[in-house]
Amino acid sequence: MSASRQPPPPPRRNLRRHPRYELLASVELHHGSETLVLPARNLSLGGMYLGADGNDLKAIKHGSSVEVLLFNAVDESHPAVRAGASVVRVDQDGIALRWLENSDTSLALASLLEALKPSS
Repeated sequence: MSASRQPPPPPRRNLRRHPRYELLASVELHHGSETLVLPARNLSLGGMYLGADGNDLKAIKHGSSVEVLLFNAVDESHPAVRAGASVVRVDQDGIALRWLENSDTSLALASLLEALKPSS
């Protein structure tokens, strides 16, 4: 191996506090007077990632507050979760959100995640 070629760095540790669950669902994202329907890519008790789905998300800035309405696509009888979130990342592929602290939101998300978990 030549001195100019370094071995690749070791993989980064997963520093997430909450497990993420992959899902395909639509989410209403409310930002100011604008409402977007975006696909959810993953969900956790800490936040979620939404795909851009061809939308220009440049107007939504890092640190801004948004409101989401999340539906259980598997069981329409399950109540929708309405939650406030803070934008932690916007990129060309989508937007990452962190839930705002709220015990009602946490309970509703825990219930939804339990319903979405695959059975063993």
